[in-house]
Amino acid sequence: MSDKGEHLLNVRAEGGPWQGYVAKTNRGWAALPDGRAQGEKSEFLGFRTNAAAWDAVRKIRARDERLGDRPVSKVFDSRPLYGHLGSEEPGERRDWTVTIAGSERHDGEAPYTYVVSAESREQAWAVALSTHIRREESVDCYIVPEKSREGAPAEDCAYHWNDLRPQHRFWDKLQELVELLKKYDEEDKPNRDPDGYLLDEKQEDHDHLVGDYEMDAFPLAEDLAVRAEYV
Repeated sequence: MSDKGEHLLNVRAEGGPWQGYVAKTNRGWAALPDGRAQGEKSEFLGFRTNAAAWDAVRKIRARDERLGDRPVSKVFDSRPLYGHLGSEEPGERRDWTVTIAGSERHDGEAPYTYVVSAESREQAWAVALSTHIRREESVDCYIVPEKSREGAPAEDCAYHWNDLRPQHRFWDKLQELVELLKKYDEEDKPNRDPDGYLLDEKQEDHDHLVGDYEMDAFPLAEDLAVRAEYV
């Protein structure tokens, strides 16, 4: 039922539930692509004729389905991320404010704002966008360029923002751990046969090597765990 007193009398489907619905109301006809009237979130639209309602349903369904039928690169090629980003040479690492409009915009909610540490605007936008997509599990988002800039928000800003600046430290620490494991593997090769199995006579040397590397690897792994929430 709408907020103007309009209510459904009956609902008719066209070609099954995926094709949309129209409904007879006490004031005319309504287009209901999902078959329901859900208050403010509904596509509850009034029309004078049945034909006009069906035409609206088809247009609404086409609107809702067209993005799903196109590659992501084509969907967003006219959005701010692809239209305004450009490219630049990396410089010193610095703070960037990046604002992303996600699916919450369909409900009238404010966009997300992230602060990242990056060497260029291109890198900053890519970090913020990829993080947002992973966290929200949705590609329905894009950069808002007029609300994205170099630098962090002022301390007295009137909006909430997410601090991703420790994120790059996670990747730096992860790379340190990767390099440490590579070094360990190289140093442990004399203790193993060509198939990688530990030689009995090298057990003691292997155990000492593991002990030495544990002292370096554990602090790195602990630091990774602390910073994992920012990824």
